[in-house]
Order: sequence, then structure tokens, then C-alpha cells
Amino acid sequence: MTTRKALNIALVRGAAFAIVTAVYLLIGGEFGGYLWCVYVGFFLTMAFGAAPQDLPNYLCSLLAGYAWAAVYVYLPRALGGIMPGGAASVVSEFVVTALLLFIHLRFLGKTWFNKVPAVFAAVATVFASGGLASIPLAAPSAVIGILMALGTGKIIELLDRQKSA
Repeated sequence: MTTRKALNIALVRGAAFAIVTAVYLLIGGEFGGYLWCVYVGFFLTMAFGAAPQDLPNYLCSLLAGYAWAAVYVYLPRALGGIMPGGAASVVSEFVVTALLLFIHLRFLGKTWFNKVPAVFAAVATVFASGGLASIPLAAPSAVIGILMALGTGKIIELLDRQKSA
């Protein structure tokens, strides 16, 4: 990678994170505690290659993950009535993870719900932020990260083309 390309990436993405951080700090309150979810959306999208045409896939898979998070939360509770808590958690984890993977890989692989890591990223933001009540703040933050990865990618692409012209 050339110095110019590395500098473009570093400055554009560094500026984007600085702006988003400033917005989160200005808004403050509870929302400010969800800045880390921006990083989840960002790094996930970068890991996929940040292809703009896949935006619907990133978003739909992420949102599906928030629905799956509810299953992860409620199934152990339901099973807790018929088996000990630890067993309910283990059985639930197996059942939900197996179902999630099978459904998304077998039936949703050619749909907008085909980014399985994005599904798990959403589940992780729910677990890490304390539960389903966090979705209204975690989900938009992860979406901001996705949009930031794609938007900064476009800006970097334009800068690269401008410098070579």
C-alpha cells in the first residue's frame, strides 16, 4: 500500500470516528455509552470488505440478530421451568445457535439476511449492553458504524481517483 493511500484511509476514517465520537459526547446521556456499538458495525463491515451493494444485507442481517437476541434471552427462561438454570442455558445456547446458523445458511443464504456474523454481532451487543432494553440504542449505533465504513470507503475511493488523475 502506498503512503498516500494509507494516509487517506487513516485521515478519513480517523476524522469520521472523531466526528461520531463528538456527536455521542454532545448527545451524552445513555446514548453516549453506546459508542462502542459503532465500532462493532464498523469493524464487521470492514471485515466483509465494505461493499456498498451489500448494505441491505448488512442491515437486514444485523436487524435479524436483534430478533434472535430475544430468543437467546427468553428460551433459557422458558426452559428454566423444566430443568435447572445452568442446563437450561446450555440447552438453549445449543438450540438457538444451531437454529440460527441452519436457517441463515440453508434458507437465507441468497437473501438480504446472509451476513451471519452481523446476526451474531447484534446478539453480542445485546448481551454486552445488558439486555433487550438496549436495542433502541445499540442497533442505531451499530448501523452508524456500518454506514460510516461504507461512507468513508467511498470518500477514500474518490480521493484515490482524484490523486491519480
